[in-house]
Amino acid sequence: MQFEHVLVTGAGGLMGGYVINELKGRCKLSGLDVLPDKSNIPHIADTIVNPDAVSRACEGMDAVVHIAAIPNIWSGTGDEIIHTNVTGTWNVLKAAQDAGVKRVIITSSDSVVGYTVLSGSMISPDYLPIDVDHPRRPTDPYALSKKLCEEMARSFVDRGAFEVVAMRPVFVLYPDMEGEVRARAADPAGYQWPAAGGRKPPGGGAMLHYVDPRDLAIAYRLALELDDPGFGPYFLCGPNTLAPEPTLERFADKAGQEVEVRDPSLYVENPHAPLYDLTHAEEHLGFRAVHDFRAKIYG
Repeated sequence: MQFEHVLVTGAGGLMGGYVINELKGRCKLSGLDVLPDKSNIPHIADTIVNPDAVSRACEGMDAVVHIAAIPNIWSGTGDEIIHTNVTGTWNVLKAAQDAGVKRVIITSSDSVVGYTVLSGSMISPDYLPIDVDHPRRPTDPYALSKKLCEEMARSFVDRGAFEVVAMRPVFVLYPDMEGEVRARAADPAGYQWPAAGGRKPPGGGAMLHYVDPRDLAIAYRLALELDDPGFGPYFLCGPNTLAPEPTLERFADKAGQEVEVRDPSLYVENPHAPLYDLTHAEEHLGFRAVHDFRAKIYG
């Protein structure tokens, strides 16, 4: 690990816990979160919207892994999501600059593309697979907050403050959600949450994308370890979708239209391949998800 002291915001959450477990023993970790410490590392119990707490947390850090956020459109009002995610990220970036941090990993989302979860307002992509050059057209407050965070981070890179790596994970399939995902797969048309006692409905957007948290944690480690990972942004997704239908068939049905498929061979070789171009992350991060949940539920 090229960075000795690393701060993880959102350290008390599920995703933060997986990232911390992946980084333990490779660097000296600290955490910042309103949730209590679960990883036995130095921890500041506060929110990212408190600039003083963020400044204290960034002191002496070489790198920051910024995960803390309101994580989806169901976890707060639009005002709350924009305030926490955008103002909080500004506080992290500004404090990192003031502290002389060398690299910040920011957590964006595939939702910035505009084709995820807000029924009736999704904007069909211009082409498939969706790559890093595809326009971002967020249709809900969460997606908009993530686009704004990407723009803020880019501005710090442009002014030479530090390096930034932007990550765009899809729905993170944690172990306690597996029962709901299996129930949905068993009865796609009739599924109603909670069919298996899950804490929330299974996600994945219209196409039922997913990524295993263990794979996701490895991607964050790679973003810290590499000498020059680049800004990205990197779509982080499992090797396939969890939809019963092949990807192009389901997309045509959900979107009500067909779009240009720039790499038809992708969907010939893997009919359930994601909507996203994952080669950028593979070529520049060395990341490729290895956990295939589709194989577990469909055989």
